[in-house]
Amino acid sequence: MLWSALTLVTLLVLCGCATSPATRQVENPYLQQFWRSEAEGRTFPPVTELLPQMSLHDAYGLQKQIVSARIKKGDKVAGYKGGLMSAASLAARHVTEPLTGVLFVSGDARDGAQISLCGYRRAGFELKLGYVFAREARTRIESLDELRTLVAAVQPVVELPDIAYRDDKTYNAVDMVAANISAAHFVRGIAKSAAAIDLDALKVTLKRDGVEIARGHGRESLGAQWESLRTVVNLVTANGGRIGAGQIVLTGRIDNKGDLVPGTYSADYESLGVTTFTAVACSRAIDAR
Repeated sequence: MLWSALTLVTLLVLCGCATSPATRQVENPYLQQFWRSEAEGRTFPPVTELLPQMSLHDAYGLQKQIVSARIKKGDKVAGYKGGLMSAASLAARHVTEPLTGVLFVSGDARDGAQISLCGYRRAGFELKLGYVFAREARTRIESLDELRTLVAAVQPVVELPDIAYRDDKTYNAVDMVAANISAAHFVRGIAKSAAAIDLDALKVTLKRDGVEIARGHGRESLGAQWESLRTVVNLVTANGGRIGAGQIVLTGRIDNKGDLVPGTYSADYESLGVTTFTAVACSRAIDAR
């Protein structure tokens, strides 16, 4: 009898069935709320409101379940993004290292795109840089020289997250990871070689309907673009992820995030060119509460 019980436990562990109650999808109240809120176009309570003892490790487990569910529905991974990529944002969320999230092909938009606000609960914008990988990265990158051999190009990216927490002022790092750092759409500009560009000195401005609404420099991502990219890549691989050839990795935001409202947007990235898109109001009312 004892042998049978031990055998059953061993099999459960080996097959991955013995998961933490905090991350078990079938019973998890957070994931139930997350999917229901998305389907209904409503905001949702952050995970630490429902599960106060949730750890960052368990939050990444929930993120993996969200990614797996989207893939099962036919979506594909387009790449990864960094979060909390400045000393100030790390301090504000009381953590010591940045976070990572997953980007999907369904959210991948190109220069000149029209972005519908249907489905958004609380739409935002963030100016970023994206790095397109030429070769796979699945282990720790020890040097910037090694990292540069993996990157095919750099391009302007305006990320358009859906910051859908019920209270968008009080969420923490665990909440961010469990919500996949609010990943939704992202608009790419023209990809260019990064070899001759000082990405830290790059000045970026964003205009909406001709009026400037954001301005910053590449160095705002952890003080240095290439080092911040290495940080994101190493966090992704340390967490069991793999960056495939052709996938994109976004470093931290340049200037503060802002609200995405209907209008015509133009992001000027100096030598990387100008990236444009239009945000269009949704024709149906969405009750986000």
